Amino acid sequence: MTVERYSSLIKAHIIPGLGTIELQALDGGAIDRFYAHCRKEGRRHGGGLSSVTLHNVHRMLSQILASAVKAKKLAHSPIGDVQTKPKPKRKKIEVLDEKELAALLDHLSGHWLYVPTLLAVSTGLRRGEVLGLRWHDIDFTKGTLQVTQSVEVIGGEICLTEPKTDRSRRTLKLPASLLPELTRHRKEQAELRLRLGLGKADLVFTSPEGAMLNPTVFSETFARQVRSAGVRATKFHGLRHLHISHLLKSGEPVHVVSARAGHARPSITLDAYSHLLGGEDDQAAEQADNMLRRALGANPVPTRR
Repeated sequence: MTVERYSSLIKAHIIPGLGTIELQALDGGAIDRFYAHCRKEGRRHGGGLSSVTLHNVHRMLSQILASAVKAKKLAHSPIGDVQTKPKPKRKKIEVLDEKELAALLDHLSGHWLYVPTLLAVSTGLRRGEVLGLRWHDIDFTKGTLQVTQSVEVIGGEICLTEPKTDRSRRTLKLPASLLPELTRHRKEQAELRLRLGLGKADLVFTSPEGAMLNPTVFSETFARQVRSAGVRATKFHGLRHLHISHLLKSGEPVHVVSARAGHARPSITLDAYSHLLGGEDDQAAEQADNMLRRALGANPVPTRR
């Protein structure tokens, strides 16, 4: 989550719901009642909060109380006494298939979104990481890319931010087929800036005037192009899902995919994409069956591939 989102959760939910309770008097029961209220009528205009939003409120409150303990304002955090800790209902991740991806790329050919789309599909970069990419982050000789910053909207302002975690700051090997496209884009960008009387570009993707791209406008433009392409609806973030799911289905080790995605832990990758790994249990059962057959002196069954 961004700083703006953290602030919004505190102002919209935590302060109105718990702000009148003294810190020392806050206990698990009070937090349970607060969560129950959020589930039923936590929205400003009626209705309950989504499971994801309530989970984020819980995470934020947990961090606040942990800070209070660290500052010795509380002996222990009452969050451990909560009986109804919110858990988000994860939506099944759906991604474009290869035919749909081909149709989208064909539609985007010649459009300024073409190269950012190729980059996201080829690397799994997040939207902000794509928009924050600088030319000196790309080593064309080694064919690598460094993720060092991100473009986010904070308080209505477009800002450059540090990567979310240490693992988000990473170096990726680029597919060989992507490098010529990036080289061509750099040449076209340089020619355009020369005609406009602008200096050398720092960011790989900018507005014609050289300004940082607005992430919200970027996503809205991408969504319109997806609709125009006539393919299944997907967000720009869906390209990241496409990259990760393709690697997992291709048999790449989870820890390798997790590092490429910039996830804080491999368990996050497994939790989000485990439904894509169907069939492995059948193979595991075959291996166990063969082990038992060998132990019993029977002939093993040929393993399916």
